[in-house]
Amino acid sequence: MLVPYWRLSGFYGLYFGLIGCIMPFWGLYLQQQSFAVEDIGLLLALFSAVRIFAPNIWAGTTHLCEKIIAPMQLMRIAGLLMFLCFIAIYWATEFWHYALIMLCYGFFWSAILPQYETLTLNYIKDDLDKYSSIRLWGSMGFIFTVSVLGWMFDFISINYLPAIMLALMLAIVLNGFSLPAMGKTKEVCYTSVDPAVADSSVPAADAITHTGKSVKLSIASFILMNLLLQITHGPYYVFFSIYLQGLGYSNWAIGLLWSLGVLAEIVVFWRIAFFLRHWSLRELAIICLILTAIRWLLTAYFADNSFILIATQCLHAFSFGLLHAVSVKYIAIFFPGKKQLHGQALYSGLGFGLGGAIGAYLAGITWASQGPEFVFISAAAIALVASLIAVYGLPRENNLN
Repeated sequence: MLVPYWRLSGFYGLYFGLIGCIMPFWGLYLQQQSFAVEDIGLLLALFSAVRIFAPNIWAGTTHLCEKIIAPMQLMRIAGLLMFLCFIAIYWATEFWHYALIMLCYGFFWSAILPQYETLTLNYIKDDLDKYSSIRLWGSMGFIFTVSVLGWMFDFISINYLPAIMLALMLAIVLNGFSLPAMGKTKEVCYTSVDPAVADSSVPAADAITHTGKSVKLSIASFILMNLLLQITHGPYYVFFSIYLQGLGYSNWAIGLLWSLGVLAEIVVFWRIAFFLRHWSLRELAIICLILTAIRWLLTAYFADNSFILIATQCLHAFSFGLLHAVSVKYIAIFFPGKKQLHGQALYSGLGFGLGGAIGAYLAGITWASQGPEFVFISAAAIALVASLIAVYGLPRENNLN
């Protein structure tokens, strides 16, 4: 079966380009609309909260409807509804208008990626090298978008951001109609919006062969560690651009700094086998969490120093990239076989969903009253607590036997 390489790669470029509009610039756009930081935090928290339940709802909907409508058709409908929901942004005037739009947009947006992941893996027959080469275009799309928009918004108003996002959404919808529908697909679940950890040279993690109190403690520690990790990223995803703008950085510089974080992440994914061969998963988790704490401390105290800020952005490779790789391996250990879908849902829903929502909300209510330095120092403290949980809660070896 011929793989529609450029159409699949194009989707990832467009999809992550859309994320490149939201992460660095949506907070700045809301600020331009005269929203208080508390409201900005709450709006972004709602967007994250959708990820707690939406993927499971869509997975169930796809399973129930596949006898009536093909998953590809359902994905196309979700894309159209996402586009139509977001058009309402031009009529939004009140906080609750924006809240409703972001909830609806986030709900339909969350349906698209898993369907494309399934479609891609069916086309490539689980050839992970081909998957990585296709998925890489997602990172390229993000880097291109944040760099170009950062430069553009130094010359034009950021009020054009919704129009750019709608153009990307429409391109995603058209791309979906350009792909042929396939038959019944196998179940897959991916949780990350960043390049997949797919290195065939790394041996698969050993599966659980027994259950007990120690296993339950390890799983609880793993979930809590990731929940706290995503709480610490809340201020970054919501207010980092606003923080830098307040320090005098141009929009182009802000876009380049976001690009640098993703570029560093790609480098770590490229060398992921090296890390997994030389350190245990527990050791890597602890190292990454300590580096995360250092990153937030440096952001709190030295963000006005461009050289130090560049170094802190490179630490994104560890605070997200490498730690995500470790988490994917742990899911294979804690949730073997068919249980892996449940593990993926917990990791995504409680980590990225609930953790991201809590982090965004807490950052919003403390940013104005306590200041950005306090928020990032608090994030560093939470990262250190997460590292202690990793020290005492995660298994010392890469299996539970």
